[in-house]
Amino acid sequence: MKDLLTALPSVESVRSQNDLTGRIALITGGGSGLGRAMAWGLACHGANIVIVDRDITAAETCAREISAGCGTRTLAVRADVNIEEDVESATKQVLEGLGPVDILVNNAGHNIRKPLIDYTLAEFDSLHEVHVRGTFLFCRAVGRSMKERQRGVIINIASVLGHVAAQNVAPYAAAKAAIVQLTRVLALELAPHGIRVNAIAPGYIDTPLTRQHAPEVRDRITQTTPLGRFGQARELIGPIVFLASDASSFVTGSSLIVDGGWTAQ
Repeated sequence: MKDLLTALPSVESVRSQNDLTGRIALITGGGSGLGRAMAWGLACHGANIVIVDRDITAAETCAREISAGCGTRTLAVRADVNIEEDVESATKQVLEGLGPVDILVNNAGHNIRKPLIDYTLAEFDSLHEVHVRGTFLFCRAVGRSMKERQRGVIINIASVLGHVAAQNVAPYAAAKAAIVQLTRVLALELAPHGIRVNAIAPGYIDTPLTRQHAPEVRDRITQTTPLGRFGQARELIGPIVFLASDASSFVTGSSLIVDGGWTAQ
């Protein structure tokens, strides 16, 4: 028993595993929805927060809310994640305003629901430009700084639809699957530099986007989810803090599914 106890970490070190005090977290699409909830969760654990959003009013409102509620430093930056100049400029603003990014959360995204043959090329491109191109651009811009410092965490927000198929979301599902694979490859490339790269794959979460579903579709989703309900945005806080913190220090290249059991069937 004595040998076992001496091999275990101290109580204090275990309890402090989720402590993010002083770290800088950048969340794209952080002005609303899941991004806002995850930014709040990271701030509650001590992180200084950068909200990147193309809606600067939403970003500034969220930043003020977090600063007032958590007392951490915040910064709001306007950027379109699929525009290279915006991403590079945003990264520079963060470096000058708060410092180098320790935690990058690629969350910005949107969806268009219709059969594949009804998509226009512009609609298809818009989904891949935001989800795939945007994730790539921020991973590259922030990853350079992380590589120089030999540490950092990148968390890409994928989807259960990047793992399983559903109708009327083909371009979105393809984009999310690309994010899952980008996460795995980048994890291999950056592991030698002390950088961990993971994804979170949410299922059906109650957000303004999912509330656009017809009542019968929402009922069907509820009925086919083992926990019998939609998830709540706040239920992404635990997963994001886990992957951002030292609690997941040996986790990289993974996709954490948060879906109420939907894909377990």
